[in-house]
Amino acid sequence: MKNKPIRVGFDLDGVLLYNPARIVRPLIALLKKKKILIDRKELEFYVPKPGVQQYIWDFFHKSSCFMAPGIDKIRLMKEEGLIEPYLITGRFAHLENDFNKWKRRMGADELFKKCFMNSADEQPHLFKERLIKELNLDVFVEDNWDIVRYLSKKSKAKKIIWVSNIFDWKIKHPYKVNNLNQAIELIEK
Repeated sequence: MKNKPIRVGFDLDGVLLYNPARIVRPLIALLKKKKILIDRKELEFYVPKPGVQQYIWDFFHKSSCFMAPGIDKIRLMKEEGLIEPYLITGRFAHLENDFNKWKRRMGADELFKKCFMNSADEQPHLFKERLIKELNLDVFVEDNWDIVRYLSKKSKAKKIIWVSNIFDWKIKHPYKVNNLNQAIELIEK
């Protein structure tokens, strides 16, 4: 009897797309905590307004500069019936053109069972929580520590894998990895 494939959701920026700028996450988290950058609730993501704010947001998303090593492993695991992969990005609606460009480059419509983008500009953690529930995902792979903490408490997924970075070495999480390849190794176990 063949086992059912593991249902896995993958975030885009920082997981499927390598994003070297994510190493500044601890600094941004500190600025948020001290209310230096933006005065907001701990888990409330900033939604840029049309015009200059969205232009700046677009510019920062250009730091997702190439596909992370490991995408071929996802393709192989899907072909072998080991996983049922989904692409789930919290990117806001104004980034749709860039999202579609990356989907074409990685062959996402063939690679993933379905691709989801946060086109209604929901709070990213709530958007991902909702999709994890709707899709009945077993595993979700995410690089944003705030979202990982939230989903670890609120979602029904068995594993929330965190793609961390070197500056987060002190933070403990049971499914902490450094890159997509290591996340896939955890999924295989």
